[in-house]
Formats: sequence, C-alpha cells, structure tokens
Amino acid sequence: MTKKLNIAFVWHFHQPSYQENAKGDFLMPWVRLHATKDYLDMLLRLEDFKNIKLNFNISPVLLDSVEKYMQGIKDIHLKLLLCDVEELDRDDKLFILENFFDVNYSNMLLSRKYFAELYEKRTHSASKTSLIDSFTNQEYADIMANFTLCWIDKRFRYRYEGLDYLLDKEKDFTLDERKKIYEIQLQIIRDLIPTYKKFQDEGRIEISTNPYYHPILPLLININEDNYPYLENLPKNFQGGLKDAKEQVEKALDKFEKIFGRRPRGMWLSEQCVSKKTLELLSGVDVDWTVLDEGILSSSIGKDFSRDFEGNLEDPFALCVNYKLKKDKNRTNLIFADSFFANLVGFGYGSYDGEVAANDLYEKIKTIQNKLQNSPKDYHLLTIAMDGENCWESYQNDGEEFLSTLYSLIEQDDTLETVLVSDFIDKSEPDELNKIASGSWINRNFELWIGEPTKNVAWRYLNQTKEDFEKMSKELLSKAKTNIEKAQANKTIFDAKEEIFVAEGSDWFWWYGEPNESGSDIIFDYLFRERLRNVYRAFYAPIPDYLNIPLISMVGKPIKEAQGHISPTIDGIIKEEYGEWDNAGYIFLPDSPTFSKMKSIKGIYYGSDSDNLYFRFEVNQQTVSKSNHFLKNQIHIYIRSAFQNTLSPVRAISRTNNIFPTLKNGFSYEIMFAFNKDDLLPPITSVAMPGGLWKMVLTKHDEYAYKDVIELKISYKDLGLEENTPVEFCVVSATNEIVNEVYPQDVLLSLNGS
Repeated sequence: MTKKLNIAFVWHFHQPSYQENAKGDFLMPWVRLHATKDYLDMLLRLEDFKNIKLNFNISPVLLDSVEKYMQGIKDIHLKLLLCDVEELDRDDKLFILENFFDVNYSNMLLSRKYFAELYEKRTHSASKTSLIDSFTNQEYADIMANFTLCWIDKRFRYRYEGLDYLLDKEKDFTLDERKKIYEIQLQIIRDLIPTYKKFQDEGRIEISTNPYYHPILPLLININEDNYPYLENLPKNFQGGLKDAKEQVEKALDKFEKIFGRRPRGMWLSEQCVSKKTLELLSGVDVDWTVLDEGILSSSIGKDFSRDFEGNLEDPFALCVNYKLKKDKNRTNLIFADSFFANLVGFGYGSYDGEVAANDLYEKIKTIQNKLQNSPKDYHLLTIAMDGENCWESYQNDGEEFLSTLYSLIEQDDTLETVLVSDFIDKSEPDELNKIASGSWINRNFELWIGEPTKNVAWRYLNQTKEDFEKMSKELLSKAKTNIEKAQANKTIFDAKEEIFVAEGSDWFWWYGEPNESGSDIIFDYLFRERLRNVYRAFYAPIPDYLNIPLISMVGKPIKEAQGHISPTIDGIIKEEYGEWDNAGYIFLPDSPTFSKMKSIKGIYYGSDSDNLYFRFEVNQQTVSKSNHFLKNQIHIYIRSAFQNTLSPVRAISRTNNIFPTLKNGFSYEIMFAFNKDDLLPPITSVAMPGGLWKMVLTKHDEYAYKDVIELKISYKDLGLEENTPVEFCVVSATNEIVNEVYPQDVLLSLNGS
C-alpha cells in the first residue's frame, strides 16, 4: 500500500503601504490591481475542487489597504481612470503613457488587440512632445480602460454584472463605462475578506499572518545579527528593536483576530527571515507554526539537499517533516519549504504550456512520495510556499490551466492529500533541531535588506528617527498636565509610532541600492522618507534636512551637464592638462566595494561638436578581466533623434520583469562595443528598421581608442544626421546581452548640438 503524502500549498500575499500618511491616497495601484487579478480568484479556484485544501498568508498591512479602498481611498491611477479626459493636462497624459502599459507584454497586453496597437504607437513616437500630441483624448481613455481590464481576472467574466461586455469591448470607452470598471473592481475588493472568512470557517483554507508592516524581525531584534562583514555605517545599538518586533507581531495577531474572528495559529516571517531570538518571540506569543526555506534547514543541520539532474531530491526525508527547537520554551513548529518547487512555479513554468507544466510538477511530487515509502514516520509533508500574486503574469490566462490541472491531478490521486498546516502539525510528532541558522529565503542571509551602502544609510535614518521619537515622546508627556492633555499626548505618540512601524517594513530596504530595481525606486524612496518625516510632523518638530534629500543612489544621473562643444583627440590617453573634456557632461559611478563589484565602468563623459558625438568611459580595472570572452563586458549606447521616425527597442535582455523607465523608449541608433582589461573590439553601429528590427551600418568617420580610458567619436554623417542635430541617449552596461546597469535609469540624457 502506497504511503500517503501530505502537501501544503502556502500562497503568500503582501504589498507595502503606498500611502504618504494614514489618510492619503495610494501612490501606486498594486493592491487594487492584484486584488482584482489574484487575491480572490486564487481562493475561488477551490469552488472547482471539493477535496483540495489551501493555506493563504496575508499581511496585515495589505488588509489595511484593502479596507481603505473599501472606505473610498483611491490611488493616482484610479483618479485618472475616473476623470473626464477633456480635463487631462499634459503631465497627466505623459503619466498615462508612461504608467498605463505596465502589464506583461505577451500574456496581458497582447490579449487585447487594440491596446497592443496603442502600445506600439506609444513605443514608436520619437519625443515627449510629439508623443503626447499623437494621441487623442479618446485614446487616452481607452489606454486607461484597457490597462485596468487587463488586471481583472477572466474568471470573473460572468460573476460580476457588466464585466462580460466590458472585457469584449476594446475601444471608445465612455466615462460611465470607466466608472463601471471601477465599480466592479470595488465589488471584488469588498468580496475579499468575507469570502476568505467563509472558506476559513468551512475548514477549506487556513490563513496565517505576518508581522504587521512586514519588518525583517531578526534585524529589528539585533541589527548586527550575522552581519559582521557589513557593520560599516550601521547603528551601534538599534533603538527599541526587540520591543518593536514584539509589537509588530502582537498587532498582527490582534488585527487578524478582529477581521477573521479567530487567532491565527501560523505566522509567515517576513521574507522567511529567521533567527533564534525571532523564534523565541513567536513561541512567547503562542504562534504554533512558521514556514522557512530549505536553505535554513540545510545550514541548521549541516546537510546539503542533493538533487539529480531533473531537480529531484536524492533524499527528501529531512525536508518533509516538521521540527521544534530542542528547548522546552520553543513551542513553535517549523516546516521547511522545498525551494526548488517554489522556483519552478515562480520563475520556471510560466513560459510553458500550463497542462504540461502541471504534469511535470505532479511527476516530481510523485518522485518524492516514492522515495518516502520506506520512512519510519507515518506522516510526511511536502511544503510549497511562495509568493501567490506576482508570478501569474508570466503564465497564460493568469495560471488558470496550470493550477486547475495541478489541483485536478492531486485531487484524483488517492495517495496525495492537500492539508492545512495546523491539521498536519496536530497529528505529526515533530523532530528536534539542536539549533536554527539565521538567514532568509535568499542566499541564507540578510544581504538583500542590509549591508549595501544605501541600505545602511536607510537603517541609520530609521534609527535616528526612533531615537528622536523617544526624546519627543518623553518631552510631550512631561508637559501634559490634565487628563485631556495626556490623552492628546498619547494619541500623538501612537500616531507617530505607527509611522515608524511602516518605515520598518522590509520593502524599503529591498528596493534601496543594489541589486534590486523596481522601476519606481524614486517613489519607494519618497514614501520611506515621508513616513519618517511624519514622525516629526506629529510632534510639530523641525524635520531634519537630510530627510528632505532623496536617499536613493544617484548612480547614472549626470553630476555635470554638457556645457559647450568639445573636440577631443581620440587616443584613449588621459590628458587632463589639455582640458579636452572640460565642457563634457559627466556621470559618476560610486567607487566602493559594493557599488563597483559588478560594474565594468566607473564614469562616463559625453559631449559633442557640430559634426560628432563624443564618449569617454573610465574602466573599472578591478572588475574587468583579461579574458578573451569579450561579451562579458559590453557597452550599448542607445540614441534617438526627432529627425529619425523609425524607432526600435533595446536589444539587451532584462534579468527581471522590472524594466528601467529609460529602456521603455524606442531608439534610432545603437552603438555597441565589447572590451576586456587590455583590448577593445571595434564598435558596431546599427540603425532602427521598421518592425522593431536593427540593421548594421558601415561607418566611415567614427574613431575609437583604448589605453587609459575608452574614447569614441561618432559622426553625425555616419548616422545620417545633419550638423548640430539634437539627440537623446542612454548607456547600457551588459554581460552576454543581459542588462547589468542603465545610465541614467529614469530619463534620457540630451545633447542639443549647439
């Protein structure tokens, strides 16, 4: 008889607070959009499968945002959707063109033919002025309507009245129809919490929670936790960390109980970041279980989980049991997720046919089951725990075929059973762990949230604000004499502390600095600093000047604009005494061990005269090798001109779905060269062709040299342009055609040609 294998799917939902303050509008629309595309439909799939049980993890800050949408708070995108397009100004229109095509190209945008046509029109417009004027007001209305409809799951087509008609319509949307789209979105949002509570009460799902604003608890509790290489510029003693960590946990448990009517038994630690003290905190507030990454178990027991060439575990036993730490006071069960499965679903299967991918995953589950048949234990748990909202954009039809096929295969297999995590730990005797290694689901450490220079500055800002908060709180309470004054003082302190809790969230530190880039880093930076500024506003105290300065790295932005013509000799030799590059623009790239680790260049000079464009690249000799594999160090210069109507997209490949705003433009020309520590291959110039293609062109007047630095001269004649033609451009550093860095990241640089 085949031993039954228990499977726990744990789908994690989280978005940070996108508000400037507790009552303000949302600056980004992602809670609303994921609510209508992912949160409810992921649950409603259970209507098709009577025997499937699922686990959902929902962060309290996300629930806050859901409730605020229900109360009528809106986001910037939504306000534009609901406005009369005749009232749009040029800034509104530019915002629409830059932000309302932010969908997966193949699976979302192309599903709406007219929307795809509008995207192509937007991509091939040459300049911002002509771009804005090339669209009619009706087209702006249609862009907003189609974008919003792309983010409504097709499962709801017949569930909400009027949606069927709107999904089939692609153009000529009226204001009333756009309002109807929002009314449907709002109804989906209103259905979220009651539907989750209903399925919970029926025993079909288990819902767990997170620390309230999604902080990295090990770093709050001990900012130097396993970060001994990264202590530079970090606070020596982080203010009130353990107290804040406990409050964030207890606030989350209280919030959950208020909404869903029961205390959650499980808590998903933010980013699955764990430490011994973190588990002691969970155990102290009676959290029954948490889910961690297999890498943490591997480090804790000193055993690598070997896999065969297909990714199957050689020995899955240790990963398929629950654990407790070997101390009486640690009562929290630890389950460990198979990260290979999570990576397959999150990043691997999206480009495959849904049924094929589901069958492949099913076979891998069966392989694990077969290897557990001789285990002395009666119960085993395969845990697939992962982000349940972002990956489905890469799947056709929002993952419908994949998930339906997978759930069906499992439901029809009597030897497999999907379980609620709490039900499993109630029947399974846990093994003991002698220790727990500190770390996260990424690289078994905390480097995505601390250690990089910009991230460390953010931690210092947070700590200084917390120290000032304590001083201001004590001073305010000391001045309060009457009961009314004391009540007002306590309300001020409570409100200010909430702002600190928001700023402790993981998301700000994730996007700061290297290596992540959201495409909206400026907004994340603003929100983080604004929440800290709100602390001082609550006490009517002066705001420190440094909080008014963007903290995000200024990498890629010129510290000096081009100031006049230059005509340097192209020899690759630094001759500062001649001042050949004095009037050039200059982009400085910070030179520190962290910033320079992956960068092949340290600085870029740029300028022009009446006949040529000039570029000079300072090479990072510490990074560039002597290898003959030149494709490791590639530089692409992308140029556009209002006098060249044909534009093509950047050819370098992005590592993620997050595209730098600069790269969303179309370009007229590409100059690409590759180099190593000593040599430079001849630059290749290409010109844009219709259909988004590129054609290599023969150049007769360009020059290049590489000795101390790399210098290029690009002739207007070779580009087919007149003298002194204004151009816009950006520079892309790549490896094997894969983007490493973009300079600048948000707007193109200009050379006026005069």
